[in-house]
Amino acid sequence: MDPYNDEDPDYKNTSLSSTIPIPSIDTCPKFTNNYWNRGQNYAEPSNYRDHQLPQNQFATPKKIELPCQNIAFLTCNFIYEEGKPIPGLEMIVGPISEPDYNQFCIKELVEGLLENKRKLSNVPRAQLTAARGKANPYEKVGESIFINLSAMKLACLDSQISFTGVKRYDPVKDPVFWFADLCGGPGGFAEYLLWRKHSCEEKVFGWGITLTGSLDYDLDKFNPISMVKESFESIYGEDGTGDLYKEENMKYFAEVVMDGTRGIGADLVTADGGFDIRGQESHQEKLLKHLLLCQIITMFMTLKKNGVFVLKVFEIFSPFTAGLIWILYRHFERICIVKPLPSRPANSERYVICCNLKEKSPQIISYLLEVNKKFHELKTISSSSKEPKEQQMDVNEIVKSEIMNVDEEFMDYLKTSNMKIAIKQKEGLIELQKYIDNPDLETPDHNEYRRLCFQEWHIIKNEEQ
Repeated sequence: MDPYNDEDPDYKNTSLSSTIPIPSIDTCPKFTNNYWNRGQNYAEPSNYRDHQLPQNQFATPKKIELPCQNIAFLTCNFIYEEGKPIPGLEMIVGPISEPDYNQFCIKELVEGLLENKRKLSNVPRAQLTAARGKANPYEKVGESIFINLSAMKLACLDSQISFTGVKRYDPVKDPVFWFADLCGGPGGFAEYLLWRKHSCEEKVFGWGITLTGSLDYDLDKFNPISMVKESFESIYGEDGTGDLYKEENMKYFAEVVMDGTRGIGADLVTADGGFDIRGQESHQEKLLKHLLLCQIITMFMTLKKNGVFVLKVFEIFSPFTAGLIWILYRHFERICIVKPLPSRPANSERYVICCNLKEKSPQIISYLLEVNKKFHELKTISSSSKEPKEQQMDVNEIVKSEIMNVDEEFMDYLKTSNMKIAIKQKEGLIELQKYIDNPDLETPDHNEYRRLCFQEWHIIKNEEQ
């Protein structure tokens, strides 16, 4: 007789009712970040609630935990042939136009986001800054051993992807880590990389290019552990300005990096470029597209095969910006788009992490340089034109839309990423508006969030020295 069927008397007579409540979202304990790393502390008290007991009338202080950021990578499975251009490249020039927000996101979501931004346009700067400082739980994370908040953003990304864990050995078996920092003034990214590697007693050397003047590297303020004087060189291009829009400055910088790495290329290239777009937030993507292009060109000129690239971007709603991401996706083994915790929730900032470049100095460089020349040509025409701005010409696309549209994995990934970040940004803007309307609202425990971040990203040990 088979057990556990109706021919088994004991099974047949088993009661169908139970005193144990059915599991639900209210009765099951939540996983924490440490769930999979409990080690020897396997036996833990149950968090199931007994529904028969009255709830405690006194609220228990809420324990603060950092949200678990699941990094989803997009892998490129297309066959890549070294020395040959990728398909689908086409530069389309036309009048400046509003993108179709349904192509890479959802129109209603983007329009709602833009409306929330417009509500803040008339808020006095001081009031907006004060509200932002209260609403953002991670506002104090920037108060660290580093020169600015950018260093902590990179620390957060590094804790998740571990790009500083890369070790490459030169011909004499001496471990050394090479990096190039683009548009990085005053130097948060470079400072973190130097500090991290020297803290681990590993050798490191970096080269950086940024605009001279107020946006220059402030090397004197770097953490002493970074040993910046011996481990970093600032380069300002052929004309000495650090202007990366200029092809001659890109090539000059690339030549210095390739000479310094004996023709191998940098293990890591970071690009944190941006500028003040105050009052033009709704046009941020258009204003930054040329800078993104030039940083990507310089990366391709300086990164080694199998190297890693970290690029700051903002909105990815237009075919031009999406085309840049698609080009990165086709030239690296895998990419991901992530918004690190220290990045303010009410803005659209995010980072593209590209792992394992398939070919050093690929053919795409020539094409992208032609796009850069077209930008300069259009700017020259625009500066002398009397036509309304909406009738002026721009580079609208660099990859055929139909090529991207048929790549379902790429489109699904990009659209999902855009939707998730837009939703979180809208929530951040609503939260910010609450503190503008009511400055006396209770604020998050900024010091505790800061402590947890430092602990999670392994900053505390060195800070306490």
